[in-house]
Amino acid sequence: MEVEITLNLDKDVGSLYVIAGLPGMGLSGKQAVDHLIKTLDVEKVSIINSDFLNPPAVSTLNGIIDDITPEIFTFYYANKDGKNLLLFTGNVQPLSAEWQHIMSKSVVKALEGFDVSAIFTLAATPIEYYKYDVSIYGVATSRQFLNELVAYGVIPMEGEGVISGMNGLIIGYAKQHGYRGAVLMAETFLRTSQDVIAPYALLRVLSKILKLELDLKELEERANLFHREYLKYLKKAPEKGDKGLGYIS
Repeated sequence: MEVEITLNLDKDVGSLYVIAGLPGMGLSGKQAVDHLIKTLDVEKVSIINSDFLNPPAVSTLNGIIDDITPEIFTFYYANKDGKNLLLFTGNVQPLSAEWQHIMSKSVVKALEGFDVSAIFTLAATPIEYYKYDVSIYGVATSRQFLNELVAYGVIPMEGEGVISGMNGLIIGYAKQHGYRGAVLMAETFLRTSQDVIAPYALLRVLSKILKLELDLKELEERANLFHREYLKYLKKAPEKGDKGLGYIS
C-alpha cells in the first residue's frame, strides 16, 4: 500500500537536497524545518490530506474546540544560495507502525525521476542533563557519506541503536532506493516538551554541510534567552542525576 504523492515541481529543476523534520523528541526536527519554511522564499509543491492520519483526538482552548487540520503533510520548494531545497514536514507522525512505513515509503517514492543529491532528516537524541552547546550526532546510508559529514562536526553514532518514527524510516527507505541520506540528531534533555536549542544547533550544522547562509537570528535569540533563564533556575535548584545518552528518536 502507498499514498500517491505528486510533486508540482519540474523534474529538470536540478540537484535537490531534501530536508525533512517531523514531530519527535523536543519537536527539534520539526521546529528546524518550520524555521526554514518561515525564513526562506518557499513554494508549496504538494499537500497530503487525510482524516485518518490525524490523532484520534481534538484540541481545545478555553472551552472551545479547535478546527481539525486537514493538511497533514506538506512539501515546499526553495532555492537558496544556488541550492534547490525540498522541505518536508507534517503536523503529526502516524500513530501506527504500518502507516509510518507507508508514509515514509511514499515520501521516498515521490522523489523518483528527480536528481536527488542527498536526503537529510532532522531529529534528536536524549541526554539526561542540560547543555547549551549541544552536539549533533549522525547516522548515514554509507560510511563514505558519514565521513563527509564528520568534517562538518557531525559525530557518528557509535554501537547499535534504533531510530524510531518517520525521521528514521525515510532514510532507511532512501538507502533502499539508492539515495544518499543521513539522520542528524541534536542532543536534547527535553524529551516531551519543546526544545529551543536543538533546532538552532541542527540548522547551524546543516548550513555548513550545504554551504547556506541561513537567517538563524530568531532561533539564536530564543536559545540564548532560554539559556539565561535556565541558569537562573539552576542556581535555585538542587543538582540532578548522572550524565549519559539514552535511546534515539
